[in-house]
Amino acid sequence: MRLQWRNLCLSSVLFGASWAKKDGPKIDIQDFKFIPFNLRYFDDSDVVLFESELDRNVYRSEDAGVTWDMVDGVPKGKLLELTMHPFDSDRAYIITTETTHYRTSDKGKSWHEFSTDAPATIFREALTYHAGDPDRIIFNGMDCTGIFCEEMV
Repeated sequence: MRLQWRNLCLSSVLFGASWAKKDGPKIDIQDFKFIPFNLRYFDDSDVVLFESELDRNVYRSEDAGVTWDMVDGVPKGKLLELTMHPFDSDRAYIITTETTHYRTSDKGKSWHEFSTDAPATIFREALTYHAGDPDRIIFNGMDCTGIFCEEMV
């Protein structure tokens, strides 16, 4: 009987100690001179991107937002829109204010330029994705040769 009582006490102490242990979340602070906008994770990863509306750049973190760097290979100050591919979790696109834009297929490690015949539309999202084939994307552009801009069809 005494052995059973000791086992009960020991298991209660061990259970209580494990229950009382509180591992709270780790909080890291990163100071920016602007408010991060359009914070977007790549699915099933700690890689995250966001836009700076102030300086028109994209920033990337590989450690869930603990540290940040401006993305490499994209000219500074040209961002119009950051968009994630909804059907391929490794791809994202940086649409610029000009006719040269950037794409990644490795969660933002490297960016490759692509060109269009016209600048991106400002009236809706610049890219429309095909659900079955991630390589089929419609670019929505506009023509601003006069005083008014028109979407290209």
